[in-house]
Amino acid sequence: MDNLIGTIVFLLPGLLLYFWLQSFGVNAVVKHNPSEFTAYVVLLWFPVSMITLLIFNCLVALTRVFTTSNFYVVSIDDLKIATNDFRFIISYILLSVIVSYLFGVYWSVWGNKFLREVLINKVRKKRNVAPYSEYPSVWDEVFLKNELQIAEIGRIDKPDNPGLYGCIDKASRPFESERHLFLESIQGFNKKFIEDHSIPVTHSFYDVKSGSYVKLYDVEITIERLAREGYLSQEDADDILKVYKNN
Repeated sequence: MDNLIGTIVFLLPGLLLYFWLQSFGVNAVVKHNPSEFTAYVVLLWFPVSMITLLIFNCLVALTRVFTTSNFYVVSIDDLKIATNDFRFIISYILLSVIVSYLFGVYWSVWGNKFLREVLINKVRKKRNVAPYSEYPSVWDEVFLKNELQIAEIGRIDKPDNPGLYGCIDKASRPFESERHLFLESIQGFNKKFIEDHSIPVTHSFYDVKSGSYVKLYDVEITIERLAREGYLSQEDADDILKVYKNN
């Protein structure tokens, strides 16, 4: 029971915040090993627990119903005594879930950007080192954005072979062992169509290890040409472009 209480009090807040940050897309470049993961969770425990206990003490001052002894939790000894009360444990868990979620939202939207742009990239630029981008890896930068992407997938060493063409519907998450793309077929979109209409390539992704490439084509021009050739109705094309421009 002591181990369970210790896990709830000293590990759960950090685990919750780690889960929220991963869910919000704040990922490391590589997967953490067990020792790194433990250190990461311990570091994340501190802000969540401090804010949770601060809110708890404020609620105690206002209501006086959260602990049987009605005292503030301001030390480790106070925390140990308070864990004997199930009302404290339940309120601590609920507050930790709420605080970790809100802190995760703040960090993923504003805090992470401030750390990267103000505290890190300014120093890197002064040292003439390329600044960090918003995303931790090239894969995240290219394929995990919430936007329409029309692609061609092929082999670097076989450029004349027919590639795979379509709209990227799904992409592997950062820590999946293999990188996969799920393409949704687009009627009429193939190599001949691209050449006949001179569809420009906006970005190219090359995987040197596997020897494959992914070319991303200009979405607006592609949709307009598909509508002109009758592969899409003008109404559908307008709807697609409207959603694309609003993202």
